[in-house]
Amino acid sequence: MSAERLNPMFEIQGRLPDGKPQQSITLSFVVDALRRWWKVALPLGLILAAAAVSTVLVLSEPTYEAACWLQVEDDKPYVAFPDRQGSRRYVETQKQILRSPMVLGPVISDPRIAQLPEIAEADDPFQELRETLLVETMGDSEILRVAFKGPRPQNAADIVNAVTEAYLTLHLERDNLRQQQVVKMLKEKQGSEYKNLEARRDRYRELCESLTGDDPFVSEKKVIQNDPLGDLQNKLAGIEVERMFLEAQASVLEEEIKAEKIDVPAVLLERAVDDNPEIQTLAATVSAKRARLGEYETKTAKGKDDPKYQDLSREVEEDEKTLTAMRNEAAQKLMTSIKASMLNERKDALTALRANIKEYVRMETSLREKCTVKEQDRTAAAGRSVDLEFERTELERAEKVYNLITDRLERMQTEMNAPAQVSLFRPAAVPAAPLPTHLVPKMALVGLAMFCLPFVLAVVWERLVGRVSDTAQFEQASRLAVIGEIARLPMRTGVFQGAASGRTSQGIALFEESIDSLRTYLVLSESLRDLRVLAVTSSVNSEGKTSVAVQLAVSIARACGQPTLLIDGDMRSPDVHAKLDIPLEPGLADVLSKQCSLDEALVTDWSNYLHLLPAGRLQCSPHKLLGNGAVHPLFEAVRQRYRYVIVDTPPILAASEALVLAKAADAAIICAMRDVSRVDQIRRTESRLTAAGTPMVGVVLNAVPTSRYAYRYGSYAYSRD
Repeated sequence: MSAERLNPMFEIQGRLPDGKPQQSITLSFVVDALRRWWKVALPLGLILAAAAVSTVLVLSEPTYEAACWLQVEDDKPYVAFPDRQGSRRYVETQKQILRSPMVLGPVISDPRIAQLPEIAEADDPFQELRETLLVETMGDSEILRVAFKGPRPQNAADIVNAVTEAYLTLHLERDNLRQQQVVKMLKEKQGSEYKNLEARRDRYRELCESLTGDDPFVSEKKVIQNDPLGDLQNKLAGIEVERMFLEAQASVLEEEIKAEKIDVPAVLLERAVDDNPEIQTLAATVSAKRARLGEYETKTAKGKDDPKYQDLSREVEEDEKTLTAMRNEAAQKLMTSIKASMLNERKDALTALRANIKEYVRMETSLREKCTVKEQDRTAAAGRSVDLEFERTELERAEKVYNLITDRLERMQTEMNAPAQVSLFRPAAVPAAPLPTHLVPKMALVGLAMFCLPFVLAVVWERLVGRVSDTAQFEQASRLAVIGEIARLPMRTGVFQGAASGRTSQGIALFEESIDSLRTYLVLSESLRDLRVLAVTSSVNSEGKTSVAVQLAVSIARACGQPTLLIDGDMRSPDVHAKLDIPLEPGLADVLSKQCSLDEALVTDWSNYLHLLPAGRLQCSPHKLLGNGAVHPLFEAVRQRYRYVIVDTPPILAASEALVLAKAADAAIICAMRDVSRVDQIRRTESRLTAAGTPMVGVVLNAVPTSRYAYRYGSYAYSRD
């Protein structure tokens, strides 16, 4: 019976709806992948985890922290004259100065510090040191903690001490320079006021002697007496001294601005030059060429004598000369702009001082006018000489101004010997032990990741390979439906001698039940009622097709009681004769080559209802035997004699003559073995059978574990007495 005579619905019977097959990673897929690979993945994961933990321990460098303590007092220390109260802003300012170019510039310029790996290996030493240097306040105290972390304890201590030394030097130099300049200006002012005071005294003496004939400074009477003008004169003298003090500060700034004595820090200038885009581009080019020089020197046979090396070396020299010229030109331009910026800052400060001086001049003028009014009133009331009274008043004012200047000068000279507001509390010592590291969580994380890696790779590998694990996975990845599952046949040592254990007997029973379930589906399916010749095939070898074909034929013959024929169509590697203990020849090969008739090749004494046609022994290529069209008359002949014909064909992908046998049959069943067959191979098999015009019933998944089969379908045994 030809395939065209089958029910038209048959071809749809064993297929899922069309569409692109997809295979997703489900929990069952992961469990099956781990089940197949755990014996390899577990020891490999343990080895990788141990290696990863050891690597972390070896590569983790200890980190040492060196720290020094500075005491920064809110109130400035004094010897005899307390200054105004300080503020926390002073402490915060010192924290920023510690990390400024004025301090870090001299540090990284120091040859002793510049050669340290922590500084020398940094792309930007200033920025690297600025980011890694820790400056913090210890609670609410006046203690600043300056710390540096690094892999080398001695270097960490040297860097911290160098930063502290540069900061203290800068702090002392700036304070002393400003105080010395102000003291110098006050001394000059004191000298001029002393001359003015002596001149006032001489004029007052002459005037008194002309009026009274007495020397006022020899008389026992006090020259300077208390009068109503005292408070006004004291205020006037104080304001006049403050004005002089501000004028002294303004004079210092004016000299700096006039002389343009602006010292630009070398590091600040260097950083500004390095930020130039053209210089950065050229520097990167020079660095890349130098790297290529190193490769030429180490990888070429001639080394430095190689022509390419010499040409590139000349290019590097020219580029370096250009880079040096560009840096010098940029430095000159930037020096001018930076000086101008710093000069503008000083001009702004000078403008603010001048504004304060004007305010003091205004107050001084106002007080002078008030003093003049008071003096006129007192002169009119006392009836004394106007000139004498005026000279006496001016003399009192001059004495007060001189005394205030002298007092301010003495205070500043005295406080110059006061302790510094910033002092070194404790220098940095070489740390004896590294900082505690949190290696345990890191090692645990790395170890766990490396332990899981083989299992992840196993799942990925199984996803790529696409082995069939269960029917759900297969139906998700293919358009073919699974029409049956065959339980794995257990090891049958001693089974036929009556020594089968209970567990083995149960396994055999489940195997037979799964074969019978497949047979029932094929026999009772309405769409398969006209099926007579069924080809049992597979994609590749070792997928259990022969066992399924033999057991299916036995089951059909035993259950239906109708003539059934089993043909061993795998003439390349026949196996049916070995399983059923029959002769190999004569057989199919002999019938197709017309060396014997069909009746001579049939084995009819094996069973009443099951006859066998072994493969026979090949004398030529199987393509030659099947390519001449002899198989179709043979199958027509057996259709007339047998109700069911089961053909065990070669694997489709390995032996293409299997397509001839499958096409000559009414339909084909594809056998797939659990954990062995691959979805992509079954897809190719399906495509070839479809191209050959062979209807497909579906796929049979065999070698299913008896436990899983019993879980899915149950175990309903019957007595076999």
